[in-house]
Parts: sequence; structure tokens; C-alpha cells
Amino acid sequence: MGLSNTARIMIWSAAAVYLILMVAGLIILNLTAYFNLLGDSFEIEGSLAYVLGLTLGSTHSVLKIIMIERAIIKIADAEEKSAKIMGQLYYFGRFIITIAVLVAGAIVPFLGFFGTVVGVFSLRLAAYTATAVEIKLEKRREKFNKSE
Repeated sequence: MGLSNTARIMIWSAAAVYLILMVAGLIILNLTAYFNLLGDSFEIEGSLAYVLGLTLGSTHSVLKIIMIERAIIKIADAEEKSAKIMGQLYYFGRFIITIAVLVAGAIVPFLGFFGTVVGVFSLRLAAYTATAVEIKLEKRREKFNKSE
């Protein structure tokens, strides 16, 4: 079962957002450590925890994209009554997984909670980016089709 173009664009957007957030977060954390605002040992430990938390949250976001697409396909093929129940169950399942990831980011000592939260919410940034990319691609297709 392959992914749609929209899901592929969202995954690539999530990867781009991940890289941007990782670089920006590391710069901010290292500047904070440089000016000794959070203590001497924070530079390496805090940076690594942020990257690991961001990786966990971003991985969750990519898996959530795939789960949403598969849920939509299954729900579209189901009857109306069972589709409503399936939609609610899939939504609840994704919600539970999101809570588990956030709790893991808060409890596990080597994961940065801030990085985990940023990674989980990076799905929204990826969705906005993917929408902008799709609109631009559609305009290019229309322009190309008119020129022929």
C-alpha cells in the first residue's frame, strides 16, 4: 500500500521542519550554555536531550501522517455507521500514542521534553508547508498545461 503524493510531501516537509528545528534549537541551547544561563554541564547534555526528544517527536509526527492516511482509506471504504465508529477509534488511538510520546519525553531522563513537544507539534508546520508546496506545484502544472 503506497503513500499518496500529499503524504509524501508532508513527510518531506516534516523532515525539513525537523532539520530546521534541530539546528535552531541547538543554536539556542548552545548560546544559552555559552552565556552560562543554565549551568556549565547543560551544553552537551541539554543539546543531546533536545535532539533525542525532537527525534522522538518528529518520528511520531511522520508515523501519524501514515496512520492518518491509512485510516482515511479504510474509513472511505466502510459503511456510514461503521465509518463513524472507526474514525473515532482511529482518532482516539492517535491521541493515546501522542500522550504516550509526551509522557515518555517527560519521564525518560535522556529525552528532552521541550524537544519532544516541538517534534510532536512539528506536524502542523509540516502540514502548512506541504499545503504551500502543493499549491505551488498545482500552479506550475496549470501554467505548463496552458503553454502547450
